[in-house]
Order: sequence, then structure tokens, then C-alpha cells
Amino acid sequence: MPILIDIRKLRIINRLIKDGAGNVAAALETMAGVESTVKIKSLAFVDPSDIPDEIGPNPRYSAQVRLREPPYGTFFLTFADATADELAGLLTGVDPTDGFNEMHESALQEICNIMTSGFIDGIANTLGTTIDIGTPDVYRGTGAEIAEKSLSHVHTDSLSIVLDAVVDMAERDTDFEVRIFLVPDPGAFVNLIDKIELDELSSAVDGKYVDDLETSDL
Repeated sequence: MPILIDIRKLRIINRLIKDGAGNVAAALETMAGVESTVKIKSLAFVDPSDIPDEIGPNPRYSAQVRLREPPYGTFFLTFADATADELAGLLTGVDPTDGFNEMHESALQEICNIMTSGFIDGIANTLGTTIDIGTPDVYRGTGAEIAEKSLSHVHTDSLSIVLDAVVDMAERDTDFEVRIFLVPDPGAFVNLIDKIELDELSSAVDGKYVDDLETSDL
């Protein structure tokens, strides 16, 4: 049976995604010492079987974790090789144009740690709870390879929340795109959303880190 979400609860999902993205920008700003903001380009619901096509055939980097507490499921993000170069160079101060070395690989892993934990912590903080995750598995692959690795344990009736975002680092005159996929356990997610009201939520971050996303964009 497909996942069913009360249309009135879409603003709650909007708020959770906004705070998760904002927390990523705040964490990157703290880590890199560069002012960061997030522009949310789009937010959509897709069937997990469509994720390979959503990511595409060209190899990309991905960082994936499983959620050990409600809403369970899996979370992963993807980004292009050029973004990996930008992030690794930002943290190490060494241009990786000639290829990644061990220092660049370590830096990319650390940034993926920050982005995955930042997003999930942002959601958890807004809900006033915790969501335990492990260290993200960072790898490079096609859309089909990423989906196979990330979705092996996902319920067939799950629904994916897909976020397209641009992280802007104005001080360095650069920005980069990240695609975020949250695929919660359907029962746990609906149960979690149904129990809360928008006015009960606390914001994980202040408004300076992320542009508003209107419910009409869902």
C-alpha cells in the first residue's frame, strides 16, 4: 500500500527539510570558516524505483547512512566530481586538479560526515528528539549503483523525499549543488508526522542559513 500523508502535514515536512538544509550550511560554515547559505531549488516526492533515473548514468559521489531511530530508513546525498574537488580543496587548501590524494579523500569523508549528520541533526533538533546514525559510507558510482547500495533494505511502499539544493559560499565566490534523498520507513514516518503540529516545532537554525521554501513548491 502506498504511503499516505495528510496534505495538511506538508508544511511540517517543508519545515523539517528547511531546518535540515540550514543545519548543513551552519555546520559547513563552522568547519570551513566560510559564510555559507543554502538555496533550496526544489523538493519532490519520488518512488524509490525512480531514484536511478533521478541521479542519472554519470558517476557521482554519494554519502549514505541508515537511520537507527524513527523515522528509520536511509539518507544519502549525491554531488558531482567538480563539487568533490571544490570541497576537498576548500578544506585542505590544496587544489586536487591532478587527482585526489589521501589527504583529499580524508577531507571529503569529513565533509560528508558534517553534511549527513548536519541534515539529520537539523531534523531531529526541530522535532525535539534524536536520530542515531553511523558514519556515512562515501563512494562514487552511477545512479543505478548508488540506488542499489543505498536502497537494498528499503520497503517497496516507501516514498523518497528528494531535495535539490545549492550551497553558496559567497566569500570564496563559489557555490555547489547537492541532491539529498531521505527515504524513511513509511509507517514510522507517517506515525511521526501525524503526531506533531507545525506550531509545536522548534527551529534548529535561524533564518540566515537557508532561503524559504513555500509549501506550494512541494
